Amino acid sequence: MDKHIDKTGLFEDFNFKLVVIDALLDKEPSFKSQLEDLSEKYTKNYEWYSGKEPIKEMLEFFSELNIEQKDLEKVTELCFDGGNEIYFYIKPDWDGEGSFFDINSVKGFEHIKNLKSVDYISMADEKVLEPMKECGIIIE
Repeated sequence: MDKHIDKTGLFEDFNFKLVVIDALLDKEPSFKSQLEDLSEKYTKNYEWYSGKEPIKEMLEFFSELNIEQKDLEKVTELCFDGGNEIYFYIKPDWDGEGSFFDINSVKGFEHIKNLKSVDYISMADEKVLEPMKECGIIIE
């Protein structure tokens, strides 16, 4: 499966973009109704544990999603964890293991003006978070 990219160019690493989107899921983002419609259409009918690939329509949606500035301003904390809700929109039976969603760069985090802290559990090598640390963002 090809590595997905952020087609908006906001973030260097698509998987980092997913972490940012995850942080918005409970904050009434501008894309909420679109996401609910797609989820209803694709993830509700997913054949669990059949070795299926990630849902390409969901990957495409997130890849093309333009996160509005007003949404980015709502993000104060990010969580790097294999159990993040966002991954289950793409691969509902994902077990949190494997490298499919690993993050290799946080470049673009500068667009998240109100980011104060990162809850670091997994999904990236700790050195990937160095640029955030250098900007005074708390890594826990």
